[in-house]
Amino acid sequence: MEGMEYEGLTCRNCREHSPIFFAGRTLFHLDAKSRELIHEIKYNGVKQVLDDMPLFFDRTPGFQDFVTDAVLIPVPLHRKKYQQRGFNQSLWIAQAWAKIAGETTVVCDCLKRVRHTATQTTLDRAHRQKNVKNAFALNDRTCLDGFERLVLVDDVYTTGATLDACAQVLIESGFPKVEVATLGHG
Repeated sequence: MEGMEYEGLTCRNCREHSPIFFAGRTLFHLDAKSRELIHEIKYNGVKQVLDDMPLFFDRTPGFQDFVTDAVLIPVPLHRKKYQQRGFNQSLWIAQAWAKIAGETTVVCDCLKRVRHTATQTTLDRAHRQKNVKNAFALNDRTCLDGFERLVLVDDVYTTGATLDACAQVLIESGFPKVEVATLGHG
């Protein structure tokens, strides 16, 4: 999952904890600079950072192919968090990726967070899983018929608890193969 140096390999977290989703990719491993980039988007609302996505795609072989011909589904924010921020960074990321991937890639904002949860940043794996259990649902009247590839989009992959919880909703709705993609991993 960690970009070009690890292309084709499975990350340690996925080897040790068997995620619900089928496969995943990320653009970069988190370090000080990439954390700063994500914080600019997530906490400061600097959407212009996403204008550099074509450069990140170029530096991570196979990533563009991974998101092409897919339905990109952003991880949703709870309405309280959305009201505080005024935007969903995962939706912005999905839109930026779809623009690069072309017209065969679409964004479907079809999940909702039905339960307000504590921030995951200070929680360990077990508490993260418990925190997001049953926190997501499919929006009413969502139709994903005819789409073969669903890719959940989030800013950061840490333990995979949030992405697993979202994948569970989609799998229970009849989509057996759900994939994930994130900006950073770590």
